Amino acid sequence: MREKKERPASTLPRKLTMFYGIGEFGQQLSVLTLNMYLLYFYTNVMGISGKAAGTLMLIARVWDAINDPMMGMIIDNTDSRHGKCRPWLLRCAIPGGIFLFLTFFAPNLSNTGKLVWAYVTYIGQGMLYTATGISYTSLISRITDDPIERVGLNQSRAFISMFAAIIISSSTLKIVEAIAASTGSERVGFAVTVGVYGLVQALCYLGVFRLTKGFDRQESRPVRAAGKSAAGEMFRSLGYILRNPLWRWLAASTMLYYTSSSITQGIVVYYVKFYIEKPDLVGLATLCSMVSSFFAIVLLKVFAKKLGKAKSCAMGVGIAICCLVVRLVTRDSIFPLYLVCLLVSGFGLGLFSSLLVPSLMDSIDYGEWLHGKRNDALVMSANSFGNKLGGGVGVALLGFMLDAVGYNAEALTQTEAVRSGLFNTAIFVPFTVFAIVFCIMLVFSRYEKKMPAIRAELSERRKAGQGQA
Repeated sequence: MREKKERPASTLPRKLTMFYGIGEFGQQLSVLTLNMYLLYFYTNVMGISGKAAGTLMLIARVWDAINDPMMGMIIDNTDSRHGKCRPWLLRCAIPGGIFLFLTFFAPNLSNTGKLVWAYVTYIGQGMLYTATGISYTSLISRITDDPIERVGLNQSRAFISMFAAIIISSSTLKIVEAIAASTGSERVGFAVTVGVYGLVQALCYLGVFRLTKGFDRQESRPVRAAGKSAAGEMFRSLGYILRNPLWRWLAASTMLYYTSSSITQGIVVYYVKFYIEKPDLVGLATLCSMVSSFFAIVLLKVFAKKLGKAKSCAMGVGIAICCLVVRLVTRDSIFPLYLVCLLVSGFGLGLFSSLLVPSLMDSIDYGEWLHGKRNDALVMSANSFGNKLGGGVGVALLGFMLDAVGYNAEALTQTEAVRSGLFNTAIFVPFTVFAIVFCIMLVFSRYEKKMPAIRAELSERRKAGQGQA
């Protein structure tokens, strides 16, 4: 059977670059709904204790440590007429939507039955999210080798992600409450709302499957040596990843960023309410921290072309560090200046986070150059795992920090020691993380300078391999 020729990187259809991000809307329907409302649903609707729900989420994060890289290896070893990544969008889109619905469906069961239901649906939903999410993200590196086109595809994702965050965070609870008011049941409100979300999520993934037809590059599967199992081959791939220095630096950045992001996002409500003492303006502060990332996304290609990804990322976290210094000096005593810092910092962090995935894709090319084995999905599982584990660790650390400073959930005002603890957490945690990430980006810039020559060599290797086939 004749092998299809690779499409030139410069001939991507405009509709692919523009609408690739629809899959991100499906992802955010899952991620944001779970992060923002699942704990409330478990405790207030299903009647599961906070301790039991927290234990469930911790166990799920531990399983992610196994499941995410395992799914990455499975995708990398997939051999299908649809490519490597696209088959998993087709197979898991509908089951993923169903499990998202079931996670927010509260059947009338015993306390033990409710807990079993929660474990099965939450972990099952997480596994299906891993399969679709890693496949969707990894597709970018398989669609094109051109670093700027990769930035363009991720730009589409970033736009949709931002709008999805605004829509889901502002409307979900209102929809649930409206349905609950008409039916007299909050259970029905969540079931109907998330049921629709699950359907839309499935359609988004299937839309990406259709949109990317013919673009999921399928390399010839190498012949496995006698006596070597598929499992052994998969774990050798994991070894290649761990021995890839560029991947190690970028994976560390991913984990640190998502951990810090989870803490800084989670503390806003406590910080504005009890440190700044303007509880009515929590929503405004949250909006300011998000909305300016729009401008960073618009200018993403400009920065990537002019400065490169590494320097743009370093500049982004550098901007955030400068804003933290201003806040440290003023101690956020001038509220308008605090909002300006959130806006400016949001621009910098939007620039960094939007270039993080294309940067990780450089480590895919670098790993192929080092070891002769391409592991798109396994590398990108670092982003999925870093997002989920970093978010879980961040939430847990924030809880420990609140306890450590003596936060009292029943008090209308907090002590000076608590207020000081909130300020120190809001400033010094992200400052430390951003300083480390800034240094990592300087290291990354040394690798990025080598990437054009490495990609040219890889292209020659592939041509030589096709000539011998």
